[in-house]
Amino acid sequence: MRVTQNQMTRTFLRHMNTNLERLSKSQDRMTGQKYKKSAENISDTARAYRIRQELYDNELYTTNIRDIDAKLSSAESDLNSINSIMVSAREQIVLRGMNDTNKLQRVNLAQELDGNLGEIIQFANSQFSGRYLFDGSENGEPPFNSEEYTIKDADGNPAKTTGLTYHHIPVDMIFKNDKGELCYRYEDDPTSTTTPPAKMFVEPGSYSNYTPLPAGSNVKEMVIPEDVDQFVDIGAGITMAGNRVEERSAFNLTFSGLEILGFGKDDETGVPKNVYSQLQDAIVELQKENGDFDRSHMEDISNKMKDSTEDLRLTVIDIGTKTQFLEKTLEGLENDNENLTKLQQKLEVANTAEESIAWKNYHALMMATYQFGSKVVPTSLMDFLQ
Repeated sequence: MRVTQNQMTRTFLRHMNTNLERLSKSQDRMTGQKYKKSAENISDTARAYRIRQELYDNELYTTNIRDIDAKLSSAESDLNSINSIMVSAREQIVLRGMNDTNKLQRVNLAQELDGNLGEIIQFANSQFSGRYLFDGSENGEPPFNSEEYTIKDADGNPAKTTGLTYHHIPVDMIFKNDKGELCYRYEDDPTSTTTPPAKMFVEPGSYSNYTPLPAGSNVKEMVIPEDVDQFVDIGAGITMAGNRVEERSAFNLTFSGLEILGFGKDDETGVPKNVYSQLQDAIVELQKENGDFDRSHMEDISNKMKDSTEDLRLTVIDIGTKTQFLEKTLEGLENDNENLTKLQQKLEVANTAEESIAWKNYHALMMATYQFGSKVVPTSLMDFLQ
């Protein structure tokens, strides 16, 4: 079979272009990038994009978890502080506040405890990242305040009193209805000169057993708006049920200050369930004259304070459990990131040591191609190619 000059030239040019392309791609990979175009390896490119998305998502989850952990730590610190105040106050009440014949001793203790009231409000209104930790209403104002309000007394008349409020609603007069919603009752204050009239808060018949209002009652019952749940995606596959987030698919970062610090009263003893109000009641009782001092009521307050500190302790333990869960989740994400990064490097990053050897081989092959061409290709074309 006769081999023409044109055939040899075409064969040479084809091999030269192939070897030149290989040398050029190897030169590109020397920079560390495995592929310049997705078309060079569609399968690896698709996998690489998926891995990039997973790494981005994991970084977002990691940031969320660290933010949550910081918020939990802040809440835990504040609740521990409130609990310490209550434990110390109860110890002093038991030691020095049960003496029904020494008013001076009781008054001195009351003055010491009075300073704790402001501290409790301060911790209850703690902020984190511009939001109040123990308030989910997100209305931008401190949820807890000590202020004067009007109540309906035992004779049905308006009476002024001062106590802890939650968004201007007395915490000691908050209860739950048959749907489990937080509520309060009020009438229009007959002494009010404003429009609309100010509220005169009314106690429910029972704090533990809900009784609906009778038909035609002048008393109004209002539901306190629920806390706005703050769900955070930590990689559990967040899902929606209508317009609500499925709680098991995300981390609920809402703290209800009312649920944690207490609301309403004990039906049997009349002692408030809120820690601030318990301390306030104790101070009032301690300041009474010897003949009016009620040791039995003081013991009821002390017992309820003990219950409240136990509830606070359990809440802190629950926060600790959540923190441990987040630490385990974060550890898993960090391990996933490490494995994904290794896989990403395998798919996207060239091995420069291996590529350096490959480049030398392609370069030597290119030189050999030129040498071959100098013998089979006409001199005029070879000079042009060089």
